[in-house]
Amino acid sequence: MKKVVFMVSFVLMGCYAMNAQDITRFGAKTGLNLSTLGGDALYSFDPKAGFHLGGVLEIPFSDNIIIQPEALISLQGSGGFFQDDLNFWYLNIPVMAKYNVFDELYIEAGPYLGLMLSNNLDGNTFVGGQTFDQTNGLDLGLGIGAGYRLDENFYLQARYSAGLINAIEDLKTKNRVFALSVVYFL
Repeated sequence: MKKVVFMVSFVLMGCYAMNAQDITRFGAKTGLNLSTLGGDALYSFDPKAGFHLGGVLEIPFSDNIIIQPEALISLQGSGGFFQDDLNFWYLNIPVMAKYNVFDELYIEAGPYLGLMLSNNLDGNTFVGGQTFDQTNGLDLGLGIGAGYRLDENFYLQARYSAGLINAIEDLKTKNRVFALSVVYFL
């Protein structure tokens, strides 16, 4: 885990130093998630409210294209799969390409890497007597969204992310997350 945190920090700082002359900006990001585990219609995956918090870089690539790597701690999961909520804590590292449609509005798309930090799965039993206690520690997926710049420092963002790897092993349980965020650039 220490190696992962070091590598993410190293890459983000390298991107910052490499593009400092292009007005690369650092910011803080926070917001609300509505997540579920999609994929298997046999089980009830109710939506779960959560949140995310972290940092972002904005690296201009051209006049209309900006690369935005992020590092976010995110609470995801499901609200009704077992007796209690499923809580999955992730370190999500999306790298979004933003395209300015016009000055204040942009659209974005890109991949993300999610590293599971903790969960509360612990051998829960559900319909049919099956017990699942193995999760994948890694999530890969794609995100798409849009944002609006309120002023030079404040942005509002909406994003939908879809995982490509099962969160719970041996069960079709891919992360699906809709997020609303506020970003403040320093």
